[in-house]
Amino acid sequence: MTEQTQTPSSSQRVWVIGLDGVPWTLLQPWIDAGHLPTLARLQQGGAWGGLRSTIQFLTAVAWTSFLTGLNPGKHGIFDFVRRIPGTYKQELTNASLRSGRSIWRILSDAGRRVGVVNVPMTFPPEPVNGFLISGLDTPGLDSAYTYPPEIKADVNDIHFIAVSTVGKSHAQYLQETLEGVDKRFELLWRTIQREPLDFYMWVEMETDAIQHCSWHLMADPSQPNHDAILQVYKRIDAHLAKLVDTLPDDVTLIVMSDHGAGPIVKTVYLDRWLAQQGWLHYKQGKELTLRDHMRRLARKGVKNSFYLAQRFLPVSVKGFLKRFTGAHAAVETFMEQAEIDWCRTKAYSVGNLGNINLNIKGRDPEGVIEPDQVEAFIQELTTALYQLRDPDTGERMVARVMRREEIYTGPLIDRAPDLLIRWVDDKYLAVKDYDANPNGPIFGAKQKFGRHGAAYALDQTGTHIIEGIVIFYGKGVRPNVQLQNAELIDLAPTILHLLQVPIPRAMDGKPLLEAFDPEIANRPVRYEKDDEFSSSGPGIALTEEEERAIRERLQGLGYVA
Repeated sequence: MTEQTQTPSSSQRVWVIGLDGVPWTLLQPWIDAGHLPTLARLQQGGAWGGLRSTIQFLTAVAWTSFLTGLNPGKHGIFDFVRRIPGTYKQELTNASLRSGRSIWRILSDAGRRVGVVNVPMTFPPEPVNGFLISGLDTPGLDSAYTYPPEIKADVNDIHFIAVSTVGKSHAQYLQETLEGVDKRFELLWRTIQREPLDFYMWVEMETDAIQHCSWHLMADPSQPNHDAILQVYKRIDAHLAKLVDTLPDDVTLIVMSDHGAGPIVKTVYLDRWLAQQGWLHYKQGKELTLRDHMRRLARKGVKNSFYLAQRFLPVSVKGFLKRFTGAHAAVETFMEQAEIDWCRTKAYSVGNLGNINLNIKGRDPEGVIEPDQVEAFIQELTTALYQLRDPDTGERMVARVMRREEIYTGPLIDRAPDLLIRWVDDKYLAVKDYDANPNGPIFGAKQKFGRHGAAYALDQTGTHIIEGIVIFYGKGVRPNVQLQNAELIDLAPTILHLLQVPIPRAMDGKPLLEAFDPEIANRPVRYEKDDEFSSSGPGIALTEEEERAIRERLQGLGYVA
């Protein structure tokens, strides 16, 4: 018996394999075609189905909802960035700003041993009864990204945060991504064998990243690396074979994704649209101070310099520019905010999927909309959004405009955008406009990774869709069962039920009992006696270099503007 198969304190264990952004729209055809035999084995021998993500279905929001079992109105994370209260400025979010207990905190408090590896939104690492290695929001490998701290020495040679897109051809990026998959699994085996654990979780991020820059290649078999996404999936499937072949009898395996993926049909410059509707204004003419003119000239110079570098410098030199792009992005963010004429602006966009904040008098620093006019303005804005049409097909683009109160519950709703847009088939991507040009085009065909494509060669052609995947396999699982209406927030209470730990009453999800044999499915669901709910702390202060590194990474992967 290997160390990993020793039975710890519970007679049941749970292992979770997270495959970021994997959709059934890709997985099922490739399973049926015989490309993914291990995942086919899991599907046929287990319970499986779609897994509805959060709204919005962004990485930071989705993973935080998974690990807390809470909707964003309770955990308070609505994007990778949030507005600093009392200002229009944005700051990066991380685990220190989250409300609600993580599932590994709950398990640790119940005496279960846990191991957590590379889950997004886990920096700074919280103390657990076991170990934790933080994920995508880690500033760098020189930061304190492990708990306990001494584990860092055991993993620092193999752990990495993300494969950079900077200055690379698609072929080079694909090769590094495949090598990254191998390294991720090497880290899995090194950590899963570290000690007997009741709960183990590991996340693979390269699935999502390769989809963002390779979706367009699938439609043209003549393209080099047209099967790039499939290559990554097949590499993962081959590694999973060892895990499944050696799965201990007392382990329930969960393979899941935080959301799905699909193509970007068009990008939408939402701020330009708001400006052309007369609801967002930039400083113009006499309104521009000398400082404003200097900022505008400086930004134009920075943009043009990086545009020329993007077009004419060799790939090796583009890579050298990596260390300048973070500063470039920070400068542009400051300039763009400074050029908005807040005293005439009623609405502005936030985030990447299409969220809108209103500028309300008495609530916002330079609010414009009178409180008694908010309802009428929302109706006017909503009506206009529903009239948006795809310029090529004439089809309606907006499926639903949602107020935050419609979809979130909890004490932290005020951190959410005022309005959230759900695009038809999730196929449009709202992007920020940093040109302060209200007369520019509203629609675009491509989106470069990073601001203005500066020092980046790859196009972003894939985006997120709301439905991800879940597969249960192993101990106590009913074979060949298709689940219906499963949600991402259901997984935390399901895991607690499997490990016979009481579920916090604050959790919004429900145990997915239909996936399991009667012994587990008929076991009474236990809840905590008290409705304990932990609020977020004051957060941690990132250094300027740490914030630059994280923002640069997220921009390079298409996660933030």
